[in-house]
Amino acid sequence: MKDNFRMLVTFGFMAVLALIISLTIISLDQLQAINNSMGKVVEANHNKTAAANDMRDALRLRSEALESMRLEEDLFERGNAHQRFISQATTFHVAMDKLVALGMNEKESAIHAELQQLATASDILNDKAAALLMSNAPRREIDAAMEKRARLQELLLAKLDELAKLEQVYFQKTLINSSNHTASTRSLLLILTAAALLFSLLAARLVIRHISEKNRLLAYQSSHDALTGLINRREFEHRVERTIAQARTQSATHALLYLDLDQFKIVNDTCGHAAGDELLQQLAQILLGSVRHRDTLSRLGGDEFGMLLENCPLDKAVEIANSLLAAIDDFQFTWNENTFILGISIGVVPIDHSTTDIASTMSAADSACYIAKESGRHQVQIAHMGDRRLQERQGEMQWVARLNRAIANNQFALYFQPVIPCVSKPATGRHLEILIRLIDDDGTIIKPGSFLPSAEKYNLLTSIDRWVIEHSLRWLAENTTSSETAITLSINISGQSIGSPDMLKFIIDTREATGAPASRVIFEVTETAAIDNIRSATSFMLTLRGCGFRFTLDDFGSGLSSFAYLKKLPVDFLKIDGVFVRDILSDPVDYAMVKAISELGQLLGKEIIAELVETDELADELRKMGVNYMQGHSYGKPQPLNNFIHSQVPRLVVVSP
Repeated sequence: MKDNFRMLVTFGFMAVLALIISLTIISLDQLQAINNSMGKVVEANHNKTAAANDMRDALRLRSEALESMRLEEDLFERGNAHQRFISQATTFHVAMDKLVALGMNEKESAIHAELQQLATASDILNDKAAALLMSNAPRREIDAAMEKRARLQELLLAKLDELAKLEQVYFQKTLINSSNHTASTRSLLLILTAAALLFSLLAARLVIRHISEKNRLLAYQSSHDALTGLINRREFEHRVERTIAQARTQSATHALLYLDLDQFKIVNDTCGHAAGDELLQQLAQILLGSVRHRDTLSRLGGDEFGMLLENCPLDKAVEIANSLLAAIDDFQFTWNENTFILGISIGVVPIDHSTTDIASTMSAADSACYIAKESGRHQVQIAHMGDRRLQERQGEMQWVARLNRAIANNQFALYFQPVIPCVSKPATGRHLEILIRLIDDDGTIIKPGSFLPSAEKYNLLTSIDRWVIEHSLRWLAENTTSSETAITLSINISGQSIGSPDMLKFIIDTREATGAPASRVIFEVTETAAIDNIRSATSFMLTLRGCGFRFTLDDFGSGLSSFAYLKKLPVDFLKIDGVFVRDILSDPVDYAMVKAISELGQLLGKEIIAELVETDELADELRKMGVNYMQGHSYGKPQPLNNFIHSQVPRLVVVSP
């Protein structure tokens, strides 16, 4: 890869050099074009000289015509001479106009102005002399007129000579300047080209050397952790893979240690991340000093480390792991007069011919480390493949991977269960509770009870809530019609989402983006989640209620402090936990509980929803208590939301007043 990159850079420089050469050739061509342009300038000067010569010839021929008129006795011949005289006058002025049209500099313009004055005066004298000759005027008058025009013509000729000499000077100077400019420019271009070639070659050499050094640095950085200087996770896993491959063909046994620092978060929270970084650096040095020279120590990320013990049987690996615990026991971390006593949990997994792949090996070591933490921290746990706790941990991690994949690939489906009014009332539309299902890779529909516990344990509920909220609001916006068929959605939201600082903004932004009516959205918060986060829950509810959303306190009655907190929570509905509802006809305690909740809810202006209502008799009793809505499989089972049809109205429980 490095050689390919070097070759690519070299090719790039060669291309640059080729470009420079091409530009030089093009520039020389341009110089030739400039030279041609200068030739045009020279041609213009030449044309000016020609025009001046034409003026000179016209003056001469006009003088000859006058002399012919004076000498000719024959009137016809005299008339011909007069026509030649007039014709040459025209030729003179045409040549003068041509001279002006070619453009003139300051000196040329000055000479031309004098020529113009002289020509005007000369035309008058010439015309007078011609008139005298044509009228047979006295000889004395004719001679006097001819003498005056001759003197003036001499002045004209002198000015034309001056102009011709000036144009000749300009002609020579232009040729010399053009030649010199072309030669100097060509020389300069050749020098610049040579310099560019030399510079490019030197630069290429320097860049290639720099890239080689950079590649070496990048190679180190790509395989090492910037903070501790230990190898990073990528390189560590590469070495583990290599060791696993060797173990399949060799009889040697190796071991993998997964280390997680206990209570690292306390150091970060108490003293800041700078202290945490310093702790990790010191810890890395302690661990390095406690292992064999041939062993590999890696920082896997955060406060997690990995250790590969090659040619190390399991008992020796456990011994090394215990020595690491002892080394940590002797270590105290001090930062700004704060002293911390640390611990470390270690998971150990053997690597031998039965080891299959790195993923399962790393997962087993991680799970063993987690069990060590759950068992009291600062201890060693061996990954025995038949260990129930290990299997549970690995099962949870598999769920985590499946859920992350599902979130990324939209492998969820929305279901709904209708919320039925206990008594008939004017049409107010449909009320649906939104439920979620996971679609497995093979298309199997998985209920939330299978995956939500793992999602909650590993803080994935907020991501799942975001998915549900976004898709529910989008569906609601697309299916919002008239008031007779209006739909209200109840969406469950977790305690993790209530405590998330970004969830409020997400909900508000999503509603604005979709256009879903907030008044048709009810968020269901479990009693436990609300009470555990009473301040956050109250603030969360108040903010969203200000935007038009409503709230249901779900599973009400399951907590020990339900009634004490009810006045503090700004909810619109109370959903009675089905544990109390289902047996009210046979259990007087449950009956009293449900009745008390219903009466309290009515007193506080809350609407009451009862769960797990499966019989008309139970529904009738709940109506008598003042319960407003109910849910139960007998009156509406969960169905895919995409199958929802407006016209489908679930069976209404009609009871006697």
